[in-house]
Amino acid sequence: MENISNKKQSLLKSVFNRDFVISAIIPIIIFATMDHIGMTLNGIILSGLWSIGVVIINFIKNHEFNALATISAVFYGVGLIGTVISKNPNFYLISPIIKDILYALIFFGSLLFKRSLIQVIVEQSFYKTTSKELKSQAKYIHIWRMLSIAWGILNLSQAGLRILLLHSISMSQYYAISTMYDNISTPLMIAFSIMVPQWYFKKQKLAA
Repeated sequence: MENISNKKQSLLKSVFNRDFVISAIIPIIIFATMDHIGMTLNGIILSGLWSIGVVIINFIKNHEFNALATISAVFYGVGLIGTVISKNPNFYLISPIIKDILYALIFFGSLLFKRSLIQVIVEQSFYKTTSKELKSQAKYIHIWRMLSIAWGILNLSQAGLRILLLHSISMSQYYAISTMYDNISTPLMIAFSIMVPQWYFKKQKLAA
């Protein structure tokens, strides 16, 4: 029981940490403050620039390419440019919905290849030393394919939720919920995608 409790605490710490405050809380505060004083467009621009800056700084600091973060930064940038040109805050708010749908298509599309996208991302960062023999096992490959399907479903559900929220609540509420949800669901799914193969590795060691 103590071991399970420690794992839960470790998982919570991996989500609700300093990066969570910087990536999620601060942009929400920026947008909510500017929207409250009637400067919604400026709030979108400032919070968008902040989010892009966070991705760039993390890349410089870690010296490591992150496919998910890079795609997110691209969509932040496209949404921001579109918002400035159109002077319509909705342009930036719709861009995460398009991003979720694109993510889903990418994850489902990666199933056509030998290694799915989430397998490539996690193996490059966490399982660099995994033996080729283990990687070639049918069950190991099956696990990654199931995880890719889970990622695709997650992103489709996020897109659906955002569409529903966009038409039912205020702009500030939508931005807050959308940003919080994105910054919680993605780290949790990454943690899950790391833990499931670890379970398989342990099972294989016990069977050996």
